Amino acid sequence: MRKKLISRRKMRIILIFTAVIITYVIATCNSISTKTYRLTTPLLKEQSNIKIVLIADLHGTIHGKDQSVLVNKIRNANPDLIILAGDIYDGYSQADGTRMLLAEIHGIAPIYGAMGNHEYWGGNIRAVREEFISFGVTILEDSYTEIEVKNNRIILAGANDPVKKEHGYPNYDTLAVLEKAFRELDTVPLYKILIAHRFSLIEYYKKLSFNLVLSGHSHGGQVRIPYIINGLYTPSQGFFPKYAGGLYRHGNLTQIVSRGLSIIPWRPRIFNPPELVIVVINE
Repeated sequence: MRKKLISRRKMRIILIFTAVIITYVIATCNSISTKTYRLTTPLLKEQSNIKIVLIADLHGTIHGKDQSVLVNKIRNANPDLIILAGDIYDGYSQADGTRMLLAEIHGIAPIYGAMGNHEYWGGNIRAVREEFISFGVTILEDSYTEIEVKNNRIILAGANDPVKKEHGYPNYDTLAVLEKAFRELDTVPLYKILIAHRFSLIEYYKKLSFNLVLSGHSHGGQVRIPYIINGLYTPSQGFFPKYAGGLYRHGNLTQIVSRGLSIIPWRPRIFNPPELVIVVINE
């Protein structure tokens, strides 16, 4: 009888230990998830089916040999635009993963991007900018351009990250710069997209006339508990952030925050796998 009790206890311990291991493996799975958001707007032709791939917070992470896992997902999405929403680099001197990605996605679709804090923290923003350009990326720094996608005219704009102020531009004022750069768009009757790495500046973006803001920086709040906590902590909003990742509506403005693609060993993602975002407009 005693032996049976001991055996049962051992079995319970083994089962509990096994459950903990399985839960941990599932929770820390680093396979890329794909999240698709579908939007509609009267400012574009019906059934335009414009596809945008949003890449944020790669931090040089390599997904498969020569970025093959990530690149295949991007190709399979068949995008009309590829958007880089900052922190693609993580230290300019150690950027092999970033260069692999840029080399492989060049030619899939037009690529536009804006700078994140890590592009500035890399210490050589001029070299980063030139390297983006060398791979065919159009970098929008507090500026905008008008493009044509499937017979639709679209305004595509990019905002610099506010850390620019700390890297050679002491008089840089984010709100003043946004006002100066984009206020004239108020009277432009086109669909307007803003690429802005820093999701937490949404109160600034809401004062402008954009229809869609594409952001990153949150890393999905790092730790999630599905259906209970969307994100535990983000750099800009602290614990239990309001905008950890997902789609948020602010009147006429839609904000999409990517959970990012980085894998940082000392900062594991819990129930929060790396994320590739696809935005489909007027499908």
